Amino acid sequence: MTRPGGRIGNALAAWVRLVLGFRKTTILIWIALAGLGIHEAVSDLGISTDTADMISPQLPWRQDFIAYRESFPSRDRNLMVVIDAASASRADAFAADLADALRAEPDLYLSVFLPGDGEFFERNGLLYLTVPELESLSDRLAEAQPLFGLLQNRFNGGGLIEVVTDIVAASQPSGGRDSGEFEVLFAQIARSLEAASAGERYRIGWQALISGEDAAAARRLILLRPSLDFSRIQAAGPAIDRLRVLIGELRGPESEAPTVRVTGTLAMEHEELLSVSRSAGVAGLMALVLVALVLYWALRSTRLLAISLMTLLSGLAVTASFAALAVGHLNLISVAFAVLYIGLGVDFLLHFCLRFKELAAAGSDIERAVVETARGVGASLVICTMTTAAAFYAFIPTPFDGVSELGLISGSGMFVSLLASLSLLPALIATFLTPASSGAAHNWKDNRLAAALTGHPKTSLIVACLVAALTLGALPRVSFDNNPIHLRDPDSESVLAIEDLASDSEAPLLNMVALAADRSAAAGWASELTQLPQVREVMSFDSLVPAGQTEKTLLIEDIGLVMGTGLAHAARAPADPETLRRGLGTLAAALAAAAVPTGTEQALQDAVEGLLDIVDAAPAAAAAPLLETLDEDLIGDLPEQLRRLAASLEAQPFERGDLPAELTERWIDSTGRELIEIVPSENINDNAAAERFVAAVHGIVPAATGLPVVFREASATAVRSFRLALGYALVMVTVLLAVLLRRGRDVTLVLVPILFAAGTTAGLTVWLGIPFNFANIIALPLLVGVGVDNGIHMVHRMRTEPPADGEPLATSTPRAVLASGLTTIASFGNLAFSSHLGMASMGKLLTLGMAVTLAATLLLLPALYKLQANR
Repeated sequence: MTRPGGRIGNALAAWVRLVLGFRKTTILIWIALAGLGIHEAVSDLGISTDTADMISPQLPWRQDFIAYRESFPSRDRNLMVVIDAASASRADAFAADLADALRAEPDLYLSVFLPGDGEFFERNGLLYLTVPELESLSDRLAEAQPLFGLLQNRFNGGGLIEVVTDIVAASQPSGGRDSGEFEVLFAQIARSLEAASAGERYRIGWQALISGEDAAAARRLILLRPSLDFSRIQAAGPAIDRLRVLIGELRGPESEAPTVRVTGTLAMEHEELLSVSRSAGVAGLMALVLVALVLYWALRSTRLLAISLMTLLSGLAVTASFAALAVGHLNLISVAFAVLYIGLGVDFLLHFCLRFKELAAAGSDIERAVVETARGVGASLVICTMTTAAAFYAFIPTPFDGVSELGLISGSGMFVSLLASLSLLPALIATFLTPASSGAAHNWKDNRLAAALTGHPKTSLIVACLVAALTLGALPRVSFDNNPIHLRDPDSESVLAIEDLASDSEAPLLNMVALAADRSAAAGWASELTQLPQVREVMSFDSLVPAGQTEKTLLIEDIGLVMGTGLAHAARAPADPETLRRGLGTLAAALAAAAVPTGTEQALQDAVEGLLDIVDAAPAAAAAPLLETLDEDLIGDLPEQLRRLAASLEAQPFERGDLPAELTERWIDSTGRELIEIVPSENINDNAAAERFVAAVHGIVPAATGLPVVFREASATAVRSFRLALGYALVMVTVLLAVLLRRGRDVTLVLVPILFAAGTTAGLTVWLGIPFNFANIIALPLLVGVGVDNGIHMVHRMRTEPPADGEPLATSTPRAVLASGLTTIASFGNLAFSSHLGMASMGKLLTLGMAVTLAATLLLLPALYKLQANR
């Protein structure tokens, strides 16, 4: 280890003496560099939010995913609009209107896909039903045909009420008709009347009545490919904002308006950034206050605190400009360079400032104290810089480009921090600080707490071994949560929607896909994959051509003969409000005359009488609008549904080549390769289910890709990259320490606490239920860097200036170590309370890891030192 007057210390003292001779020039140069750095960062440092691009494209699984994206661009980076309505007809109508509005803005929405939409499916939709479903539809239409015949040209609420009155009258013992077949219709009319009485609206779902679908609810999905600008933090921001405006305009104030949610990877990333921004705003303010308090506690000088913050921010600005020049952009991982720079930069400043205060309090004047500080702690700062930078640079050769770029920026930032600490900081101290404003030095000398902490080194070592044994045994169970959905705000719209879809295996973005060379290969894969218990359904271009079309066509022709040819000309003709009121009165009388009314007839009677009471009591000017709205809701979209039915009765057998081009391009690429889409049978938002699904599909189609594969392989790549980088870092740090410290005992004193802290922290994540993930894994280099720096500073001080009483904590160095750790906890610990689960996990891991690192540095390291010294 270099003595205080050794080569490194003397060289740094001479350098700082030179800086003090040109202190004003030095300050001006740094101000200029910081200003240019801010300008460069703002102008040229873009942010890419495309998470897929953070991993090397040379990896096989990345190539598979890239090939899929390039072959089927309309499926890539989609937004998904989830529409849930009270009836199928409402869902269809809203989805069609929204799709039309989106297609009218092609600059924002490059493609809009609404499954089942368009003239082709309107004409051939019945062919997609099974034969039993068609036969059931035929029976229902045969039963309903008299109702349509009775309506004839009276397609309005008044006409419907008149027909229902005839049905009720005919159902009496003398009438000869059974009203039981109209139970569902009666219930729908009663619901519409009750809504009108309550000042709300409910339109009868004629599509469900005709088709036999569940009338309780219906869901439709729209897939959008928006225009993206990755130079913006919110790449899809304009498209999402406009989408929400269109949804709001179409939904209107109706009580029966559909529930519309926006999800998909882009929507989740968009809401994630909003959540992070909100959380970061509050956390940033809290962190600023807490860090300022901790620094003031450590420095006890407002002027020295201001000088330290100015040095820190100037170095950060220069590092940001380096990132702009060397890399040109930040990604969602490398953006953490600022966190790492502040965490480690504060460490440099604290050691310099506290050593300066110690010398100034001993009687040195300001300039001499600054020079001697550089001589004393400068060597350890240089060693810390080299080892920490080497640890960061070890990330560069990994295949995880996001981490690689973080390593380059943060490693270089360590040299910027060293330069700022040995030039700008001394110049500012010498210019603006006076003996009176520097504050008194506060060490732990003669402090009973310090003696208590290090007075029993063997006991400390035994406790450390017990803790290590307990926590290291949990290391095989350390886990990595590879699903980025689990990191987002669980209460956000996009996450709730995707979890809802995934629970029913209805989330297209969580399906797997595979590219087959031709139709035969696609059919073979589909046949094998269908047999897997982890697969619910396999879709291909062939699956869009229904089987049994000849038989189905004959059934459709039979339906056409029953329904007649007048369906296509049905049109709504609004009823006069007074006519509708009288019709309701007549219906009420008919229901009251029923000898033994059914439960549905009684409910309908109650609804009719309740509405009539309201209408009769209201002024004519108020009653008329209510009845006009009711007239519209009763007949609803029946004419439109009859028109669609008439169109569907024109269905004719078709082949693959007859499918619409918009559909074809979603299944066959320009080279003739065919896509198959594999739907899971389980909710793969659960990691274990996702692992089973991916493993089963890869057993048949190894090149199958999709987001489940991306999540799985990206996490594996991240884990391998961090393991590789940390392994490289450990080797490089060990070599550098051996070269620079030149004593095996000193290298051991530095490394053992680091290894203890790393293993203990990893083990505690198991006991505390804090899995590693894409967010909190970024904390590892900070914890390792702080651990290395702490060890170097402590060992350097103990070897170069052994305390007279043998107490390792009786200097300013351990106070600086504690203050540095507390600033990190203050900066990021409050993130543990963030609604964004990724940020919360980072805050928890950093707080836990820093607490363990501080314990290792201030308890284990001094114990090892004392045991060595007593030999």
